This record gives sequence, structure tokens and C-alpha cells, in this order.
Amino acid sequence: MGTKDHEEFKNALRDIAQYAHKLDSSFDRVRCAEWVRKLAGMPDDDLEAAKMRNEYAQFLRIQVCNGFLHSPFQTKPPINNLISLSERLGDIMSKQIPDLPKAGPIQPVIHHRSPDGRAYVCAKQIPGGVLCYLAVSPDGLGLD
Repeated sequence: MGTKDHEEFKNALRDIAQYAHKLDSSFDRVRCAEWVRKLAGMPDDDLEAAKMRNEYAQFLRIQVCNGFLHSPFQTKPPINNLISLSERLGDIMSKQIPDLPKAGPIQPVIHHRSPDGRAYVCAKQIPGGVLCYLAVSPDGLGLD
């Protein structure tokens, strides 16, 4: 995981730890601790997994700092791997609003940053082809 992603995750956990004891419900405090344990136990060697972990951590941080928990954090974290936060929230919404179509797996986005930070490439499958994006910077700034 990149240094920026690691720092973002650590800062989110720090904020969660600072505000979790202020949650009114002891049930919410337990659920928060279970989710933090799950997120902290996820591997961080894969960029996609690290970004997904950060999405969940940031969403949990927002909820804890506001003093309440909502979906998906009101239930135990899954034992298996997490699905992307957007896919999970889509599933939750489609269950609550029956007229919405069921959400399926979201196509993966492949992206890679060069070790020196000067190049970034991203590819995503779209109907009828592939969308590719390439950015190159002489000093490595602005590619975050």
C-alpha cells in the first residue's frame, strides 16, 4: 500500500478511536470495534484492497464522528472478503427500495502507479471496449 493510503487509514482509525466511546449505544460501540478489527486485519499489500479498506474506514469514521452507526456497520462484518463499499451500499438500497434493480458486481478498475510516482495508468472495461487513461509527470507531483 502506498504511504498516502497507509496514512489515510491510520488517521481514520485515530479519529474512530477518539469518538467511538461517545456512541450512545453499547451495541454500536461493539459493532464499531468489530469493524475496526476487520478492517485492520485486512491485507494492505494490494492497492485495490487498500483502497477498499480506506473507503470503509472513511465511511465508518464519518458515522462515528457524527455519533451514530448506519448500514453497513449495524451488522457484523462479513467473515469472508468485503465487497466494494459502493456495491454494498447499492445492495442495501435495492433491498430497501424494491423497485430498484439488483446491483451486481462492479467491474474492476485496473490502475498502477510507477515506483517513482511519475506515471499512472488506469484501464476500465466499458460497453464496446476499454477506457484507458495515462498520466505522466516529470516531477511526480499531482498524480495522486
